[in-house]
Amino acid sequence: MTLTLRTAPEARLYKGAVGTGKTSALVALAAEKVAAGVPAESILVFAATPDAAAQLRGRLADAGAGAVRVTTPREFCLEVLATPEAREATGRDPRLVSSFEQAFIMEDMKVSGLKIKRLREMLKFFYRGWTELAAEDPEWLITSEEEAVHGMLKSSLDFTRSLLEPEVSALAWSYLNSHEDALAAVAVDHVLVDDYQQISRASQFVANLVAKESLTAAADPIACVEVYDSYPYGEGVAELEAAGAAVTELAECYLCGASLHAASVLAAELDEGAVALGNPNNLDAATSFAEFPADSSMDEFASVARRLGELREAGIAPEDVYLLTFNRAWAKQLKRYLVGEGIAVDSAFDGRLNAGDYRDYARCAPARVVTALQLAADPTNALAWRCWIGFGDYLGNSASVAEVMAWAKERGLDLTAALEQLASMDEGAVSLISAGGNRLVAAYRSGLGVIEAVQGLSGMDLVRRLVAAVNATAPASIQEAIIPEKVEEAVMALCAPVPGAATAPIVAATVTERLTDSRLAGGEGVRMGEGAHLVGSSPKALLVCGFDNGFIPCRDYFDTTVVTLEKQEKMHKEDTRFLYTMLGKATDQLQVSYFTNIDLVGAERLKLKVDRIRLKNGQRMARLTPSEFLPVILPTE
Repeated sequence: MTLTLRTAPEARLYKGAVGTGKTSALVALAAEKVAAGVPAESILVFAATPDAAAQLRGRLADAGAGAVRVTTPREFCLEVLATPEAREATGRDPRLVSSFEQAFIMEDMKVSGLKIKRLREMLKFFYRGWTELAAEDPEWLITSEEEAVHGMLKSSLDFTRSLLEPEVSALAWSYLNSHEDALAAVAVDHVLVDDYQQISRASQFVANLVAKESLTAAADPIACVEVYDSYPYGEGVAELEAAGAAVTELAECYLCGASLHAASVLAAELDEGAVALGNPNNLDAATSFAEFPADSSMDEFASVARRLGELREAGIAPEDVYLLTFNRAWAKQLKRYLVGEGIAVDSAFDGRLNAGDYRDYARCAPARVVTALQLAADPTNALAWRCWIGFGDYLGNSASVAEVMAWAKERGLDLTAALEQLASMDEGAVSLISAGGNRLVAAYRSGLGVIEAVQGLSGMDLVRRLVAAVNATAPASIQEAIIPEKVEEAVMALCAPVPGAATAPIVAATVTERLTDSRLAGGEGVRMGEGAHLVGSSPKALLVCGFDNGFIPCRDYFDTTVVTLEKQEKMHKEDTRFLYTMLGKATDQLQVSYFTNIDLVGAERLKLKVDRIRLKNGQRMARLTPSEFLPVILPTE
């Protein structure tokens, strides 16, 4: 069974390469509708990422349409799934599984007996299938093994009432498509979608479904890169055209000459062919491009700081400058240097938790505190309970959880309800259900004790008490190895600042967002981050920093003992598409910098490609080479 896209009575597509004014066309259309008397609440705008949504809000406000709602498909779908009716129908809560929580889901999946590599590949197949609504086809899964593992994964998610990110839009579409009253409650007259090719097929179907009168999309089929939604669906542009959308081709490019040149030559390397665009009133490529080599990483940091000062003196505001980086660890060093030089930097929070080894109470202490915080905020949080009862066991107590899940499934219970019932039984009865069931009950009771210990607390008192209460649940021999101050510091780094009146639900919401989302902080200063945070922006100056082999392309790309020639070709195409999308952003100037020397230990830590090693003052130094893409994008004379 093949799903056919159903769109609004009026469908329009603005189609063009980078820098052709697609987003401007959407902004103008929204402003035109508002000026004509269309209520702002009857217009909904989807952006590909939270940062792109923030940029769009500002542009709409400048155009007199600031009351129009701008959001991402993920945020919209989570709101749909948060209604009581949707929770009842889907059996899920709008709770995304974070990276450290997913480790426990993986332990539960290992009970399948599949080899890890095979299991991971199968899960990727499921995830992509979800985003492309393949599950709507009853013959999607072919082998009995696929059906069994997929059923196990869905049962695990049902048991914890949680959601994996690739599942969100698909689940929301399925719910809305089968519940007319729910669809009527969220549908709007006019839907506008920017960067249509960068959202998943399920997200595209949701956008079309909620549009009652018109849907207008802006898309560049070449710029199909994963920035927020898993598995962006570039083929959706052709599907929209096939559904009858009126296409407006945009060919005038408003990039600086250097960005236009980079985008053109990179596009020419892809199957889609070269981009032939007009370039009115812009600087030529050579004038708007600059290359800045540096000997060391610190030299490059100093070079970036100098260039930012020069741009400021030239009248370019800090918020009109974007620093594109490729390696998080290196980017942290760059930010630290710039802040030390008095330069404000607006970057994304690193939404990861150093969870440590969940088998070791001491090493996973911060993760246990964060999990306890989620339980204090919501004692019915089944996903948090799954993590809590898994800490300290080599396999995350996955075998016991599987046995309890089978018992609970017969009774229609989720994990929270199952643990509550088990805790009310005697030990013998629990042992009949699961040999390790009493360990789960003991962990459950210790969690209830932690929840009780922090009742009514807020702010720093809440965090400190949580650290102490969680530490007390570890075996006495382990407590001595836990340094409460270090644990508190790690947790505070994830949820700070914590206002004095912030209760557990407020602090937990901050932690959840930082663990499952990534967006620029929105403060003052130059913007800096990975490509995902550049989507939706048109900075006057784009500074590409750390443009070295190893950062892009990654080090494995150059090692044919690790990567096959076929995979190498695929990686090259992905990098080419990524750079086409990102380098084609600057409207005034494009600058590239790189460094050529670093100590060998630093090169290994950053996973840079080392061309040769030499001894300098008794220290092993690695010689680096600028990215192999640099000669490609260099402007021709």
